[in-house]
Amino acid sequence: MAYISFDPFRQIKTGTYDTDSDSQLRDKILRTHDAWTRWRNSDMERRVSLLLRLADVLSEERDTHAANMVTEMGKPVKQALAEVDKCALLCRYYATNTAGFSARDIRDSGARRSYVSLDPQGIVFGIMPWNFPYWQVFRFLVPALAGGNGAILKHASNVTACAMAIEAAVLRAGLPESLFTVIYPSHSMIESVISMPEIRGVTLTGSNEAGSRVASLSGRYLKKCVLELGGSDPFIVFPGADLVKATDDAVIGRFQNCGQSCIAAKRFIVHESVYDDFTELFVGKIADIKIGDPRDPGVFMGPLVSNEAADEISRQVDETIEMGAELVTGGRSGVQGPAFYYPTVLGNIPPGSPASTEEMFGPVASMYRFTTTEEAVSMANNSRFGLGSSLWTDDVDLAERVASQLDTGAVAVNGFMRSDPSLPFGGVKDSGFGRELSCEGFSEFLNIKSVAFY
Repeated sequence: MAYISFDPFRQIKTGTYDTDSDSQLRDKILRTHDAWTRWRNSDMERRVSLLLRLADVLSEERDTHAANMVTEMGKPVKQALAEVDKCALLCRYYATNTAGFSARDIRDSGARRSYVSLDPQGIVFGIMPWNFPYWQVFRFLVPALAGGNGAILKHASNVTACAMAIEAAVLRAGLPESLFTVIYPSHSMIESVISMPEIRGVTLTGSNEAGSRVASLSGRYLKKCVLELGGSDPFIVFPGADLVKATDDAVIGRFQNCGQSCIAAKRFIVHESVYDDFTELFVGKIADIKIGDPRDPGVFMGPLVSNEAADEISRQVDETIEMGAELVTGGRSGVQGPAFYYPTVLGNIPPGSPASTEEMFGPVASMYRFTTTEEAVSMANNSRFGLGSSLWTDDVDLAERVASQLDTGAVAVNGFMRSDPSLPFGGVKDSGFGRELSCEGFSEFLNIKSVAFY
């Protein structure tokens, strides 16, 4: 088995990479563990300075890193540059806040003196996807390093050049050799990695199927596990909402990264009194999206990650239409190439159709009408997923009330859903468990230790 990179726009193979042998994997993990035994005792000042240097390296090399994403998964270059910048921002966020997150928490107890400390545990094993090939990695890597842990990455096989470039950037920033290591296992070797005693935690961003398998293995070997899985995020629009801004954000929230995002707005639940106006504005703005070569700075949507991904979206849309849905706009077109799928809007979504039950991991928006607030909340929660959500209203009290009833890990009010370093990120139900980012993500793989003096 080999890892293969493929440019979905140019339709050419861009790299072939050998998988690691069992002995190579074990050697890499033991070297990372050895590096961690020294890093765990490093002082805060050193960690902070190296995180700041990593941020600078990313900023200095942003064009190169962005080009990797454009080539390997078709991300439009403007969005790829923004992703690199966000990773640098994350490094600076943890450099600024790690001392506060790590401070001893003095507690009153039956002891004369007591406190809670956060101590490093070892290696965090990250299994990451291709859709945000830098951000997803940095989201687990930076807090792991900031907290004194080491990190091992198994990246998606089609973004291997991205993985190698991240590893090189970490070294150029001056972090210890092997403290962060990229491995290239076959699927059958994942269990042996998780089983190693040097691995103290496992984090995965990916599909429900992959999450279920990794959670099962983590449980078998008693490893702490964090999962960020799929989403089918609702985008709820109430009367009185600013429809111009809502539709602006709807275009970004659904179609950036070609709709290949777990927290993309996917189900548009719109009050019947503004449904027609919202849809008309939305469809009109979709028509203005520039589609084409992701290397063109003016392009907002490039190809999907692969021809197979476009085929899967075609299947979901075609089956949904066959079951009675209305194709409002969009659909498959071979004009740009076999990996392209045009921005699509579906109406009258039938229950049980792919659009109502599956994650649509591509540029497809599903439209629903509602009449009462209770109906909107019920429709929003009628999903096996619970990652993010957004709601639009000029009524603050209504927003607070609805936000408290939405069964999701995050709610955006009058804005599209996005991740932010200062806020915990993660989902409920089939969207996974555990949190990344902020202080909550920082402590996930640290030992929360109670110390009491009697």
